[in-house]
Amino acid sequence: MSQSVSLPEGLGAGALTGGIPHVVVIGFGPVASRLIEELMPEIQAGALRLSVIGGEDRAAYQRIRIGDVSVGRVEPEDLAMDEVASLEAFGVEVLLGAEVTAVDTAAHTVTLTERTLTYTKLVLATGAEPILPRMSVELRRGGRIDSELKPTGCPDGVIALRDMQDALRIRGALEKHEPVVVLGGGVLGVEAALAVAEVGIPVTLLHRGNVPMGRQVDTDAGMLLRRELIRAGVDVRSACDVKTVVSEDGELTAVRTSLGEKLPASLLVTCTGVKPRDELASAAGLPVKWGIVTGGDARSTGTQAGHADVFAVGDCAAVDGRDPSGLIAPGWLQAEAAAASLRQDLRLLPEVELDASGAPVEFHADAVSNGAGSAQEPAGLDVVLMKSKTLNVACAGDTSHDPWDIDPWDPVAPTVSTWSDPKHGQYLRIVTEPVSAGDDAAGERLLGFVSVGMPRSAAELAMHSSRGTIPVADRTALLAAEHATKEAELEPEDVLCRCAGTTAGMVQEAAESCCRTVDEISAETRAGTGCGT
Repeated sequence: MSQSVSLPEGLGAGALTGGIPHVVVIGFGPVASRLIEELMPEIQAGALRLSVIGGEDRAAYQRIRIGDVSVGRVEPEDLAMDEVASLEAFGVEVLLGAEVTAVDTAAHTVTLTERTLTYTKLVLATGAEPILPRMSVELRRGGRIDSELKPTGCPDGVIALRDMQDALRIRGALEKHEPVVVLGGGVLGVEAALAVAEVGIPVTLLHRGNVPMGRQVDTDAGMLLRRELIRAGVDVRSACDVKTVVSEDGELTAVRTSLGEKLPASLLVTCTGVKPRDELASAAGLPVKWGIVTGGDARSTGTQAGHADVFAVGDCAAVDGRDPSGLIAPGWLQAEAAAASLRQDLRLLPEVELDASGAPVEFHADAVSNGAGSAQEPAGLDVVLMKSKTLNVACAGDTSHDPWDIDPWDPVAPTVSTWSDPKHGQYLRIVTEPVSAGDDAAGERLLGFVSVGMPRSAAELAMHSSRGTIPVADRTALLAAEHATKEAELEPEDVLCRCAGTTAGMVQEAAESCCRTVDEISAETRAGTGCGT
């Protein structure tokens, strides 16, 4: 929502930059893009200067969908979230392909390779970087091991899928139509292996656990997921790791596994986790703990000179010391909280709008925030949705409870409900606990769920995850709804896009007022601009 902004006289916080406060954002991913969008009214009003520094040579894009780029389903420009020319026309300074070498919080400066910026407030949105597994390199030349050469790194063909450049490198490698190995059984590794199989290229998935996605789903769901991956054309190796990569004249030709196998491969995609990029913050003396430690208002918890003027959002931020979730929805909440905190610090408050009678117009609390916000996790559970054309998988919370270890006479014990149809590739587990002992009408609190091959149940449970509770009867009603011939009616408050918080009512309003296509509705409501689902 666009608001007019009043710049108060005697703005002390802007003294460092000639009276107009200057916000510098390091990092230009989706969360930084959301922060800029939140601050755009102040920027357009001339009340705020903003510079954004991106390490890549392109503006923000839907990073979570780069797997589609790697297999040629979409082009890089299809995922763009911002246009540099448009931002610059609004007054935003955009620096792409730039490297920040140091931050001085006391002097309020950011040092780049060729220049230094002075800031009033600094926002770190540096994201995360892949953790590369330890592997030895077997160098070969002319078909024989070359003992004279010393390994200087991984050969061409070993790629961690993290940014657009990685996706384009993988696309080039896939054009050879030679075997691919994916290392990592988390959701990103499973998605990558499925995407390769879907374009008809032989692919093997190696993972260290007993079942794929073992950290997100229970064992039975993981066993079915493994079977469905094999059905989709993915060769799966469980309890397996890569010990050695084989390089022939500098290019990857095979991998040797911990099971003693030698698998031919022209491409090894590593999906073995990420770590927050917090080196700049650490060097500047800011508190870090597997991420830059912030409060709920996205502000650094540091107590040294200038630390209170530094904020962190996204995958580099450890809100209240918790590990970053890696999901887009919490990152966008952090961006909103940071924007609210910046407005409060810099006294950039929206002008009070009056109605015809002269009374102040009150906006909904979710639409306008004049004070510091909160970067806490969204209410309910964070939902993980697999992005695949072949397989529907969704999960949230904890589903590891063993139903046979739960005391059936304990009124406050969790309830585990499971539906399994392995032959048809369907599985559903729901874990709940009573909201109020002895009061079935109060419903139950959803502790977790996993759905494989049951998209309608997954959609319904994802909505319940945002609410936090679920009616008792829904456990059986979900099974009937899965094969219903008519879609369930949605209420206006039902969330359609969890990442953006877009409800059915917001989409309906956009369709009735100004939008005629799905893309226009997406642009107006933000629906589908996070994880792409």
